[in-house]
Amino acid sequence: MITYLVNFTLCSALLLLAYHLLLVNKTMYTFNRVYLLLSILFSLTVPFIVVKHTIASLPSIQPVQEQLQLLPGSVIQKAIPAHIAPAIHTIADHKDINYTLYSLIAVYSIVALLFLFRFVRNLNTIRLSKLYNESIAYKNARLILVDERLTPHTFLNCIFINKHDYTNQQIEADVLLHELTHASQRHSADVIFIELVQAFCWFNPFIMLYRKAIQLNHEFIADEAVINNNHNVANYQHLLLSKLGYVKSLNITSQFNYSVTKKRLIMMSKTTSAAAALFARLAIIPVMAIAFVLFCTKTEALQEPAASKQEAKIKPVEKTQPAAKVKLKFKAPKSPWNNFPYTKAGVSDDLLKEYIVITKKYVDTTKRPYIKYEPLSQPDRERMITIFKQMSLEQQGQQIFGFNYPSPPFEKDRPTQKQLDMWKNPAEFGVWIDGKKAKNSDLENYKNQDFDHFFVSRLLKAARAHVKYHYQIDLMTVAYYKKYRKDELDKKYKVYMYVRAPLLAANKI
Repeated sequence: MITYLVNFTLCSALLLLAYHLLLVNKTMYTFNRVYLLLSILFSLTVPFIVVKHTIASLPSIQPVQEQLQLLPGSVIQKAIPAHIAPAIHTIADHKDINYTLYSLIAVYSIVALLFLFRFVRNLNTIRLSKLYNESIAYKNARLILVDERLTPHTFLNCIFINKHDYTNQQIEADVLLHELTHASQRHSADVIFIELVQAFCWFNPFIMLYRKAIQLNHEFIADEAVINNNHNVANYQHLLLSKLGYVKSLNITSQFNYSVTKKRLIMMSKTTSAAAALFARLAIIPVMAIAFVLFCTKTEALQEPAASKQEAKIKPVEKTQPAAKVKLKFKAPKSPWNNFPYTKAGVSDDLLKEYIVITKKYVDTTKRPYIKYEPLSQPDRERMITIFKQMSLEQQGQQIFGFNYPSPPFEKDRPTQKQLDMWKNPAEFGVWIDGKKAKNSDLENYKNQDFDHFFVSRLLKAARAHVKYHYQIDLMTVAYYKKYRKDELDKKYKVYMYVRAPLLAANKI
């Protein structure tokens, strides 16, 4: 999603820059109108266009049976001391809730609703003005006679003018022709479109510039219609200057009076040759092509060289578990803790290559430790899980990134009273109760029936450099174990990702 938003913003910026460099000072206003509208539509849609390009196939992957640092959403598939395991699961639970994402969605929604509220309020103001004021048919439009002193303005086929001025014939014919051009060419449709785009894409600062450019170009079109009718540029320019003191109307309407009158006066006296207009139109073609290449979505399609077809086939890795435990006829696990699903036949070469292509996005063989520690995108993760479930056991064992279900919770293992008494010796044992360091003498306050699980681990030499004892005892009280087991059971169907270290040859995977 972030990639789409960035591409949309940058594409709209590039096309707007091309407009200001090539078209803005050219008197080909109809072309400019079409270009501005298509630029927004092009910027919105081009990131969705997928272009495939081929890459060289990857050699086979030979993993070692050692797990490295985990990507988000993964878990260590080995026994963990009791006082550490609950903390790890607690951290994983907090990471499941992406507060930053929810905050950004909330901010986006609030701002979008504010823009939509302003838009709807303006529409309602126009509706009420049309409803409660006198309406007169005028050519292909309708004149809405209002009591307020405001500049003539147009929305859809309604031209809003002051009732007193119209009754006393103080509305010049050029003014009515200007507004009638807005109505007949449906300029309000462009404004409604850009208002909605701005409401939903307010994060793009260039949309506001598009809106100003579109509305200014509408004025150029209406001015051109008036000049082509009366052929008197000087008189029309004086008429514009005489209207500068009028009160402005709503932003979503096409107005006779704008703060950019100076720009309009300049454009009235300009002409563009046919050759310059043709060159400007042709120059837009490479700009659009560059924008397409830069901002479309590119995917990698694997191309297998004929000479390396045999190398592309992944060779089975030697089994590290007894052959009796490998059941190749096994179709699906009886429970999510037995193993991750796999099939006897495995996946096709094409699916296997697709899996490796996705893996390559997160592996950098140019520098150690070879793994790019960045979160997998959700589409990549879901696609990898789908393919991984269809792999054979041998194919699964060859992948750098694999999936598994969490290990089952520790079973009840109550210590004896004799063991409890032995662990009171601080020279030999360090004691943790419910994940917290405790004094050995604290065991005087407990009986063996107070605990439902214990875990004994011998400290390595490096660990004993900072402590006096040789063994670490992790104890879970009855209540703590009950909560721990419930938490673990709640997660038994959650899919975790693990990472294996690849064996690298010639700096390739």
